[in-house]
Amino acid sequence: MSKAGSHIPARVASAFLVGVSLIPAVGLASDWPSWRGPSQNGVSDETGLPSSWSPEGENLVWSDAWIGRSTPAVFDGRVCANGRTGEGISEKENVACWNAETGTKLWEHAFSLANTTVPFNRLGWGSVTGDPETGYLYAMNVDGYLNCFDRKGSIVWSWRLGEDLGRANGYGGRTSNPVIDENRLLLSIIGSGWGDRAGAPRHRYMALDKETGEVLWFSTPGQAPADMNAQSVPIVAVIAGQRLIIDGGADGTVYALRARTGEKLWEFHLSKRAINSSPVVDGDTVYVGHSEENLDTSTMGRVVAIDGTGAGDVTATHEKWRIDSASVGFSTPTVNAGTLYAIDNSANLLAIDTESGTILWTHSVGTVGKASPVWADGKLYVTETNGNVHILEPSPSGVTVLDSDELSMPDGRFAEIYGSFAPAYGRLYFTAESGIYCLGNTASAFNTDPGTVPSLGVETPAGAITSIQVIPAEVIASSGDTLRFHVRAFDANGRPLGEREASWAVDGLAGATISSNGTLATSDQAANQGGKVVA
Repeated sequence: MSKAGSHIPARVASAFLVGVSLIPAVGLASDWPSWRGPSQNGVSDETGLPSSWSPEGENLVWSDAWIGRSTPAVFDGRVCANGRTGEGISEKENVACWNAETGTKLWEHAFSLANTTVPFNRLGWGSVTGDPETGYLYAMNVDGYLNCFDRKGSIVWSWRLGEDLGRANGYGGRTSNPVIDENRLLLSIIGSGWGDRAGAPRHRYMALDKETGEVLWFSTPGQAPADMNAQSVPIVAVIAGQRLIIDGGADGTVYALRARTGEKLWEFHLSKRAINSSPVVDGDTVYVGHSEENLDTSTMGRVVAIDGTGAGDVTATHEKWRIDSASVGFSTPTVNAGTLYAIDNSANLLAIDTESGTILWTHSVGTVGKASPVWADGKLYVTETNGNVHILEPSPSGVTVLDSDELSMPDGRFAEIYGSFAPAYGRLYFTAESGIYCLGNTASAFNTDPGTVPSLGVETPAGAITSIQVIPAEVIASSGDTLRFHVRAFDANGRPLGEREASWAVDGLAGATISSNGTLATSDQAANQGGKVVA
């Protein structure tokens, strides 16, 4: 595998479908290691959280200078975030971690963005993701520089996704987040490549080994993207006994892929343009919204409930309900106790009955809805683009405003907020253009117990082998290198069946040979070329 910035001549890829074990966006109960939390739905079990606060000091445990646009990850006693720094030619995207209790900055890295046209105020769009098991932090910046950091902030491995794997760079800066499931890191990217991925860009999914960065599989479930900027973040769920990745695509379609192989199970056509709001799952139902043109009406925007138990094209058969003209295009809903809470593009908070799709009530939280609501301790914690921070107490008939504050910059204008709250360790963390903030009761004990791993559900028992996966799925190698390939087997539902022996061959790599145990030797005289290892 290449390190960032290196140039390596020979290129090798596996010929078979690369199966991925998608990392559940699930984390540990007291941690908030990914942007929608341990259960991937924006719901926290934390209690004793504040009902009011003030930027001047009430229930403000600590804050630090920071220009943030995303949701922080809180795990392993740390809070980490993407951001931006500098002026003029020194403008950079940066990643940092703080002590979650004291706010002491532990480390920081800044990265020059030489290969992007994304404007400075959109840097740091994607949220970082933490892995409580290894302590690693994963950050993908707007130009496709993917880094894995250890606890001390040292880079464990890196990919330049544009140069190495064909990721495209949209000028708008919308960036998805890395997702962890089991021992895999899942990425949602738009781009093209070589071989089977050559040609027009497509919205693709790929899985990496979370510890080594080794490529495990690529999946291309859809058609040409309608928008090269798309920020929907995949989630992992077990539905009808199958472990699935579910996400909204840049072609306007919601896809369900088998989590460990990347095979497409079903698709639901929702919009004429890209889907930027991530799905949320409750039981077997998938909830998702968009704010673009609908396929079958002249209206803009829709929220739908999809029966997630289908297969194939389920657009006409598995829609449970819809709300037309609900432009929930960027904020991802939260679901709790039979109510779906969604924020539309005009910053109206909608409370929707999950069974019927009936809107129970609406409440304005500002003018621009981008951030996603978080449910914790019987309250909704909501941010809004124009510096507004709200603490709300919802009920079946309406909402009580417990607290509202507005963050501002030194020049008097509002501080932009795009990220959501991250509840963890009895406190609340969020970032804004004006800084990073930790809210809580300073008299309460600080406990970093990670808690328990939420269950995604029971999977069907393993069956007979129906597919194999060659690993690594893609390698950038040098002439004279020796590389070891191996094969994993899976059943029809994507359940892993362990490693298997295989017969090996080389396709298109001049001078390369492969042994009976899958060891590839490239020629030390090899020119730049691409080819395949076939199992």
